[in-house]
Amino acid sequence: MSEDATTRPTIETVLERINALGEHINALGERMSEGFAAVHTRLDKMDERFDRMEGRLNRMDGRLDRMDERLDHMDSRLDRTQAVVHEMRADFREFRAHFKEPS
Repeated sequence: MSEDATTRPTIETVLERINALGEHINALGERMSEGFAAVHTRLDKMDERFDRMEGRLNRMDGRLDRMDERLDHMDSRLDRTQAVVHEMRADFREFRAHFKEPS
């Protein structure tokens, strides 16, 4: 039984190990808290950047809508101009045909 007595840890040794483990866990918890705080800070910064980007995209969306309206207006004007050009061509053909006819 004397062998068992020398290999078994004493209560003090067990308590020391438990306390050391507790300190290690506390230190790990503090490092994890610091890490989570750093991640939280970075996420806040990213959120701010996304908000700014969203604002820019909203402004761009408004500009694109205005450009789309202007392009539609220009397309309508071009269609009208093309119709006038076709009329003028027909008029010129008719005019030329009158001059080519023998009197």
